[in-house]
Amino acid sequence: AGRRSGGCQGFPSFQLEVAAGDARGRLCLAGHWSWQWCIPMGLLATCLLLLVATVVTCSLRDASREHAAEWGRLSQEVSAREQSLEQTRLELAWARAELQRAWRESNSSQLELGSLNAELARVMGVLGKTEQEMQEVQGKLNNSESTVAILRSCTTIDCCPSGWLLYRGKCLFISSEKKTWEDSRDECEKKYSQLLVTKSWSRWTVPTFLKNADIPYWIGLQKSSFPWYDYGWLEEGDLDNKGVSDAWFWVDGSLYKRPWQSKLNGSCAIISRGNIKPTQCASPDDLHLWICEKAVGPSSPFI
Repeated sequence: AGRRSGGCQGFPSFQLEVAAGDARGRLCLAGHWSWQWCIPMGLLATCLLLLVATVVTCSLRDASREHAAEWGRLSQEVSAREQSLEQTRLELAWARAELQRAWRESNSSQLELGSLNAELARVMGVLGKTEQEMQEVQGKLNNSESTVAILRSCTTIDCCPSGWLLYRGKCLFISSEKKTWEDSRDECEKKYSQLLVTKSWSRWTVPTFLKNADIPYWIGLQKSSFPWYDYGWLEEGDLDNKGVSDAWFWVDGSLYKRPWQSKLNGSCAIISRGNIKPTQCASPDDLHLWICEKAVGPSSPFI
């Protein structure tokens, strides 16, 4: 607009002059004026026309320049927008790659966590089993320490009553008269004891006087009836109609885990030369010596 005002000033006055020249030209053509006036007026009109053309050209040139400037500005803005869009695309691609990497790491971490949890559960199971074994060992150790303490006290006091023998933590009474199995059991109970139970003895721990002597002794083992569905894996005879079979029981209520064949006769057991054997005990004439046992301590009754 500045250039337009600077390069083509006085445009309205020129329009008036052109209009006046046109009027004089028409007068010249009409023959009202002389030719001396018509020629200068024609030249003046021509100059005015050239001036108008120049002004119009300036206006078009200024408009073209403004359009070119606007086009350049818009082109720069579009280029900047394209660069920004490309940068945004790059950032989006980077963010997508980071998201995929984080997802893979998360899956890997979850797998590792599951593996660690499984390993922890296994270790906890092993630890629990180890603790249980340690408790069992500690219990056995406590029992051993108690037994050792009792045996140590035997150096200063009598561990067993008079007439009893100390063997493997038990006080044993060897009878000198023969009785039936039931009478022998009653005699042991009178002494706060019970007939000998050898289930914790092995072939190598039987006392020498029982292993070498050919003398039978009653022990606390007897055959009795029991429901076959309770101890079917230890049944000895054929089942009868009442669902009852026979098995051998110790006097403390536990089952004898090595039953004899059913063809062997006898309802009570003796020990002779270190071996346990079944024998008859129903008749009053079935008489043998017997062995009682009780816990260590002269005044403590058998429990």
